Amino acid sequence: MVTDSYYKNQEVTVCVTLAEAKKHLRLGTGVNPEDDLIQTYIDAAKEDRQNYINRSIDTRDFVMEVSQFETVNFSVNNDNDEVTEVKCYKQGETVATVLDVDSYKVRPGIVVGTKTITFIDVPQTEKRLDAVIVTVRQGWVTTEVPKALKQSMLLKIADMYERREDRGEIGYNGAADALARAYRKY
Repeated sequence: MVTDSYYKNQEVTVCVTLAEAKKHLRLGTGVNPEDDLIQTYIDAAKEDRQNYINRSIDTRDFVMEVSQFETVNFSVNNDNDEVTEVKCYKQGETVATVLDVDSYKVRPGIVVGTKTITFIDVPQTEKRLDAVIVTVRQGWVTTEVPKALKQSMLLKIADMYERREDRGEIGYNGAADALARAYRKY
């Protein structure tokens, strides 16, 4: 059974650069006195989109520690989640050994939004809570951020830039949500 899970190695994914945001806002490419403000809008738009889709855009490693070799089910952050490494503490060893990718299979889980790891040829492990360590890479690198999410962020940035005052529901731009809806985790 999974005895512990945690995230590590989070890396910031730059979805929208300052230059892209300024181009979208039809501002010049040179230094602008509002550059810091626009960067704040970029950061806020990314955070807003992550909150809306209920998943991380930044890349990170999701690590699961398992007490023994058994079928492992886990909820995916997105379809591009990838098992990057499986390590185990073989019996009598104190250093974890990386398993060959041929010794396990990753398949879609029975439950929607999950994946299942089944092990094929496995060694005897030490009796410890972290006998098997599975690492799953989640998120998008900068070059792979879906265009719809990027456009959704640009719409949010423009909305924040053009309507700086508190306005409640007046001027709400539903197009940003519509673009991001396909990536939303319910």
